[in-house]
Amino acid sequence: MLPSGPHKAELMELLRGLCEDIRSMPLDAALEVRLNRKYGEGTASYARLAQLLKLGVEEGWAAYADIEGKDYRRGRIAEPSHETSDMSVESGLLRDVKGQYHCHTKGEINMIVPLEEGAQFCGHGAGWRVFPPMSEHFPTVTGRALMMYFLPGGEIEYRAPPAN
Repeated sequence: MLPSGPHKAELMELLRGLCEDIRSMPLDAALEVRLNRKYGEGTASYARLAQLLKLGVEEGWAAYADIEGKDYRRGRIAEPSHETSDMSVESGLLRDVKGQYHCHTKGEINMIVPLEEGAQFCGHGAGWRVFPPMSEHFPTVTGRALMMYFLPGGEIEYRAPPAN
């Protein structure tokens, strides 16, 4: 059973609406534009999601598992279900981290919440970043950021990075 807390139900209710809005859309540049326009930085939705995610860290149901100490933490918020458009919802709290190389077999959606000025995830600041199916990378954070990741089917494949 996944951890819970006083504000998790509100986050999940907001995510149900967001996930329904993007259900069946391809994970591509058009989806990234849509998410940033409708739910991105400067919108009430983004502000509330970011606030709830921060509360989730404080309450112990977001970014609760140490991967490499306090500067690289992750935690699953929700299993894939109809309410999340069959995506798992993951969280991460990272500071100046080059994470584990992986492939997004069905794609990945990321909500980026900088916790200090100039913080970025893979070169992107506050807002949303979408990776298409079969894309691969080292998830890299400069500065300190809180993240929410959406993985279709909960699928992610950790791999050895390509030889340089």
